Amino acid sequence: MGTESEIYRTANLLIQEYGEMASPAAFIRADQLFDGGDISGRRVWLRIARVAEDLLSEKRPANVSVH
Repeated sequence: MGTESEIYRTANLLIQEYGEMASPAAFIRADQLFDGGDISGRRVWLRIARVAEDLLSEKRPANVSVH
């Protein structure tokens, strides 16, 4: 796992499962992987956590318009 589409898909699945707790769940998984020595897996889950935060955020990113 690691492509942008996979990261967004995983973040969306976490949101469906955990709601507002999706991002903390992803951070916990990243910590577990770090403890197990999986640095690249940790990076992926940190990215998933950030994407989940962004998807749950009510703030609109700069330079984005709503159609």
